[in-house]
Amino acid sequence: MLHGVQNLSYSRAVLKATNRLGSLGRREQNKIDTRRAIADAAFDLARNVGPGAFTVDQITERAGVSRRTFFNYFPSAQDALTVRMDLFIDRILSTFERLPRDEPLFDTIIRAFAETTGMEGLSQHGELFRMADADPDLLRAQLHSWERAEARIAEALRIRFGSTASQLYLTALVGCVMSCTKTAMRDWAVHTPASAPDSGKQLEARILAVLTMLRDGFADPGLRIAPDPPDPGS
Repeated sequence: MLHGVQNLSYSRAVLKATNRLGSLGRREQNKIDTRRAIADAAFDLARNVGPGAFTVDQITERAGVSRRTFFNYFPSAQDALTVRMDLFIDRILSTFERLPRDEPLFDTIIRAFAETTGMEGLSQHGELFRMADADPDLLRAQLHSWERAEARIAEALRIRFGSTASQLYLTALVGCVMSCTKTAMRDWAVHTPASAPDSGKQLEARILAVLTMLRDGFADPGLRIAPDPPDPGS
């Protein structure tokens, strides 16, 4: 009898804990959905009227949230735009962490990037990169997002290597990856028309190319990514 009562109490406790976890999961999902709705509203406004030509009130109206809710998630309109970088890094690092640890590091980095872009294209990231050229506040927020990305990637590598990697190694490695990625984005912005239907794919191809160059020690100076402009001397 006592054993049965104990089992019943245990079952109720498990059910209660499960419901609590389910409720927590729903709350977290609601937070994710709210953050995404605000980010999407900010991006739509930036695309339609320009990155510095709208207010927080316009974002909240479009997203269907209050000003208080907005500022619970973002300190400024520019941060609502650049959160895309944070979310993208979330996905890359999640993929990186589940890939085998016995394969070469740069193969893993390239795979993590390629798998992430397979789920989420880069066209909007490219648009924001271009927008920042015309808006100092967005450029500043974008630089901060790059700094956050650099710190998070360094931490992921520190966890992967443990105590075997020096701080100099990690800093140099991440600095090379980030610098090459920015170079690819600048090259893409120069050579790819904003109206190109495959602009996101072209950006992805350039970033994959520079990561491959880095992996291979820049052994192939003739590597090009279409549509590169013709060489003036040819």
